[in-house]
Amino acid sequence: LWDTRRMKPDEVLRAMAAKGGVIGIEAAPHTTLTKKHPKHSIESYMEHFEYCADLIGIDHVAFGPDTLFGDHVGLHHYFAKQLSIRSAHGTQQFEEVEFVDGIENPAEAFPNIVRWLVKHDYSDGDIAKAIGGNVMRVLDEVWFP
Repeated sequence: LWDTRRMKPDEVLRAMAAKGGVIGIEAAPHTTLTKKHPKHSIESYMEHFEYCADLIGIDHVAFGPDTLFGDHVGLHHYFAKQLSIRSAHGTQQFEEVEFVDGIENPAEAFPNIVRWLVKHDYSDGDIAKAIGGNVMRVLDEVWFP
């Protein structure tokens, strides 16, 4: 969906799912973009979610938006500079945004994600899995085998 080193290859996602794991889709600025949605928004974010759910199954996908109150984009620019992760974006061109539209902060992220899932006809069970059930399952399997 977005060819950068930050995205995991399909074979890694399949191997993770085969072991029973779960991947959290994050919304750090300018990461979960797509050719269809090159401006970072809930639409580009959810396109990554749907891609992974189709590839490895809803039981192995969760949300981990990594948003915060304040200057989310500024914080990530600082990290990129200090930790030499700027190159992780590769040569992909993208429009800089001040925030990820629809996932601006923790108070808006999950209500908007759930609203999006309901609007797109996800079942209550699948929504419950994706917003925390899958992570709880994996933690239970690891902590209480």
